[in-house]
Amino acid sequence: MPQNRNYRKRNNPYLFILLLLALLTTALILGTRAMNTWKVYEAEAAVTPAPTATVRPVSVTPDPFRVTPAPTPVPTPTPSPTPGLLGSGSKGDEVRRLQVRLQDLGYYRGNIDGDYGTGTKTAVQTFQKINGLDADGIAGQKTQAVLYSDEALPAPGPVDVLEDRSVPLLVNKQNPLPDGFEPADLVKVKDIAGSLMTYESNGIQAVREAAEALRDMLQAAVNDGYKPWKLREAYRTIADQKRIFNNRVNKYMEESNLTRSQAISRTRQSVADPGCSEHHTGLAFDLNVPGESFGDTAQYLWLKQHCWDYGFIMRYTDEKSDITGITGEEWHVRYVGLEHSRKIRDLDYCLEEYVEWLKKQ
Repeated sequence: MPQNRNYRKRNNPYLFILLLLALLTTALILGTRAMNTWKVYEAEAAVTPAPTATVRPVSVTPDPFRVTPAPTPVPTPTPSPTPGLLGSGSKGDEVRRLQVRLQDLGYYRGNIDGDYGTGTKTAVQTFQKINGLDADGIAGQKTQAVLYSDEALPAPGPVDVLEDRSVPLLVNKQNPLPDGFEPADLVKVKDIAGSLMTYESNGIQAVREAAEALRDMLQAAVNDGYKPWKLREAYRTIADQKRIFNNRVNKYMEESNLTRSQAISRTRQSVADPGCSEHHTGLAFDLNVPGESFGDTAQYLWLKQHCWDYGFIMRYTDEKSDITGITGEEWHVRYVGLEHSRKIRDLDYCLEEYVEWLKKQ
């Protein structure tokens, strides 16, 4: 009998069903927890960036039999040359190049010697003035930039000083000529007048028409028995005038113990300021008699009487020095042409008075 009860107990269907339900319930609970855990993981993965992989360096042992080519060098660009400062005393190829360029533009007529002397400095100053630069005579970076550019202005061309026949060209302190001024049609006076006189220098120049008038006048004087004659000076550049003016100033300062201001004032009584000299026109001549004071010679008396008939005037006299600003220079004659010379004589005018008189006519 007990065996039968145990058998029924082990084979009770209700017990099996209860066990099955317990297993299903447990599986459902575990599955729900797993799903919740996965959802939490997915949410965190959506906002957390993936970690960056770390690359560990790999040690490579070089092959001793392999030749590694040398790296190709990258060319370094050559910088644009910065012009150096050139001034008085500079020498070399840069100065020579500067002189060539100034010569091409008509500012420099000296030797291409690579020596930055007075002629080169004057040419640079003239270039600077014409091109609106500070005229200090130093070829610095700004000056050279303009000089070597296509915008560099050339020197003014020669001027026909006799073009306006109605009024003679007047040059004085109130009417200066610009730097670089040069009269047209310059010739060597010796080539025109020949042996009628001796010359301070064989290279003395003047405007052709004035030189021819001088020849005719001296030929008449020689025919009248008045000789010999000497030509001391005619055309003079503005650069030459600067040299003459400064030399005279320095002489007064050294010999007369004058201040520079005092020396300049005294110099102006007999030497025109640069740009203000009659000699710049190529129409003025300084005549002389070798070995004599010209004002005491018969040649001077002949010249004073007859120069007007050949287109010349006695430019500076003591009587008119208060107007001209220059003390008497009996050796200095100026060509103005016959249409004016005789009128000036008859009116007893100096050139300043005559030009003013013409303007009022």
